[in-house]
Amino acid sequence: MPRFIPPLRPLVLALVVSVLSTVVLASASPASAAAPAPGTPRGLPAAIESQWIPYVAQTGCDPAFKKGTAALGRLLAATYHGVTVQGAYACGTDGPVSEHYQGRAIDWMTSLRNPQQAADANAFIKWLLATDRAGNKYAMARRLGVMYLIWNNRIWGGWDGKWAPYNNCAHQPQLSSDNACHRTHVHISLTWNGATARSSFWSKQNWATDYGPCRPRDLNWAGRYLGYNPRQCANYPAVQAPARSSVAAHNLVKYSGIWLAPGTSGPAVSAVQAVLRVPVSGQFLSSTNTAVMNFQRAHKVRATGGVDATTWRLLLRYYGH
Repeated sequence: MPRFIPPLRPLVLALVVSVLSTVVLASASPASAAAPAPGTPRGLPAAIESQWIPYVAQTGCDPAFKKGTAALGRLLAATYHGVTVQGAYACGTDGPVSEHYQGRAIDWMTSLRNPQQAADANAFIKWLLATDRAGNKYAMARRLGVMYLIWNNRIWGGWDGKWAPYNNCAHQPQLSSDNACHRTHVHISLTWNGATARSSFWSKQNWATDYGPCRPRDLNWAGRYLGYNPRQCANYPAVQAPARSSVAAHNLVKYSGIWLAPGTSGPAVSAVQAVLRVPVSGQFLSSTNTAVMNFQRAHKVRATGGVDATTWRLLLRYYGH
C-alpha cells in the first residue's frame, strides 16, 4: 500500500536512504517502465494562476502540513506505488530559511538510483510543467501552487519557468552527495495558496497571491499564521543582540517571534528554556509550559503558557542583552 506520512506536529525528520547499488550518474534519466501521471480533477476553471509565481520566503514557523500540502502528498501516494512523503522540520533546524518550517514544503522520497522511482519522479514533473490544451505553460504547477522544485541536481523556479543548476551538484556524482543534491528525493515548495488549498487545482477558484505572515521590525520571526495576506511584507534587517551579550541572549534574539506552545521543539524552545532556567531539552513539555505561565503572570500578561509576540518582547526586554 502507498505510504503517506503527514507530520502532525513539529518534528525533526531524518532522511534515511538505503543505496542498493553504485551507479554513474548521467545527465539523462535512467531507463525504466512507463510511469503514470496524476489524474486532473474535473471542473477546473478557465482562469489560471499567473504564469510567473513570485518567490515568497518563509518568515515564521508552524511546521505541521497545511491542507494543500497534505493533499499533494495524498495525490502522490494515490498515483505512485510505495510513496513516502516527509517535510516537517523543527524551527531553526533546516538552515535560516525553509518552507518546511511553515508546512508548505514536502520531500517526496524517491531515488534517482532506482529506475522505477526515477521514472515516477520524471513523469510527475513532466505532468506539472506541461502546457495544457488552452496553451497555459506549466499548467499543473501553477494550479497546484508549486513555487519551486528541486530534483536530480537542478532547481526549477516558478518565478521564471526555468531549470538551473543546483549547488554545483552536477559535479558531485558521489553517493555521499545524493541527499544534498536531491537525488534521494524531490523537494516541492508551495505558495501559500497552494499550501492552504486555495489554488485552483483544489478550490476551483483563482486567488490573488497570498504573501503569508509578515515579520515585525523588532522580532526575527513572524508569529503563527491563520489568515490571508494579499500585500507584500516589508523587509526589515535582522534583529541583533548587543555585541557583548551572553550566548543565551544571542540565541533568544535569533529565534525571537517564533510561535511556541506545548508539543513544539527545536533550538527556539531551548533558547527560552535557557533564560527561564528550565532544563534545556529543546522539547516544549509541561515544565516549560509552567515556567512560561509563571513568567507571564509575573509580568501581568495573559498566562497562556505559549510564547507569542507579546511574551517574546518581554523575554527580550529582560534577557535579550
